[in-house]
Amino acid sequence: MLKNDPLAAKGGELQPKEGDYLPELQLNTTSAPKKKLWLELVRIFAIYLVIFNHTGDYGFHYFATIGPGYRYWLFMGAAALTVMNIPLFYMISGSLLMGKEESLGTVWKKRIARYALVIVIFTFVQYLWLTLHAEDGFRESFSLWEWFVTMLTTNIIVPYWFLYEYLGFLVMLPLYRRMVQNMKEEEFHYLFLLYIIFTGALPIVEYLLTRWHTILNISFNIAYITGDLLVYPALGYYLTRKPKPSWKQLAVLWGLSLLCVIYTCLMTQYKIDAVHQLSEARVGTFFKTLICVPAVTVFLTFRKLFEDHEFHPGVEKLILSMGSCVFGVYLLEQIGRSVFYDTGMVLVDHLPNFVATLIYCVIVLLGTYLVVFVLKKIPGLKKLI
Repeated sequence: MLKNDPLAAKGGELQPKEGDYLPELQLNTTSAPKKKLWLELVRIFAIYLVIFNHTGDYGFHYFATIGPGYRYWLFMGAAALTVMNIPLFYMISGSLLMGKEESLGTVWKKRIARYALVIVIFTFVQYLWLTLHAEDGFRESFSLWEWFVTMLTTNIIVPYWFLYEYLGFLVMLPLYRRMVQNMKEEEFHYLFLLYIIFTGALPIVEYLLTRWHTILNISFNIAYITGDLLVYPALGYYLTRKPKPSWKQLAVLWGLSLLCVIYTCLMTQYKIDAVHQLSEARVGTFFKTLICVPAVTVFLTFRKLFEDHEFHPGVEKLILSMGSCVFGVYLLEQIGRSVFYDTGMVLVDHLPNFVATLIYCVIVLLGTYLVVFVLKKIPGLKKLI
């Protein structure tokens, strides 16, 4: 048994360490203990990946616009890696929320109601933006009823799917907590193994054998256990309460991550050859199947590098400020990409597409951060974004 291992207490059950505070993804809290800077860095890294995911043929889907060669595989692998953004956000949230003790009333008043209010406000903001910036100007079809129905039934913009999924996570949070807080070491291992088998390995096998004419009886459905909403928060809770990995362990994880990316690219190419399509909607099928290994590797690498690192006070202040604005950046990044689109095109004219897109994403991140930083000064908004 590892020395000072928190699993040693309570007959092998995983116990939160007293005083642990890991900043929440979606909402800021008042009177919170000092945040952990390495998790703020993970948060900032994850929102950068979100922005990159939405760059289409200039970034995320760039590999499909070039001919065969090593660059094709390199950029495909980069695209596959960037989908770890949402798993990282869930791991951050799990590392905070899974260890808390809150009544059902507190969860609904403090978390769910506030998060629902965010959805109401920012779907309306996006609706106004899309309406006012339509090609034909302010459309006559604008109506509160149209916005309301759209908000309830679909995503006002594609990236907002995550808002609804995360709201579902918060609704299930009291039950997830009871489960995760009482799990033993081997039960965590069992959960993660189930996830890798049913979310990673099985879909690949089924596609290779039958092109997804499912070979496993669909009534054997354990998605409520192997879904992202449970597994990644549980991973965050588990990994932040274990001792930091050694460099040797990280090297093994990076090796496994490389194998996962290679396998993902091979399966992606296999599907491309099978369906003869390179559209963004069709080629990303396998990007998420094995992403849990690279996501865990990146999460633990940030912890290894920065958990005990002493930052310059100015740098620390900037990290905390940017970390606190990440949710707001997520809410507004599509508007930010639109505002800075012309800047991105100038960069593309003078630099290789992929390099230009990486810089463009930095500009969008910083520009949107400054807007959110100002918005958070408005009374009431600070607690929401």
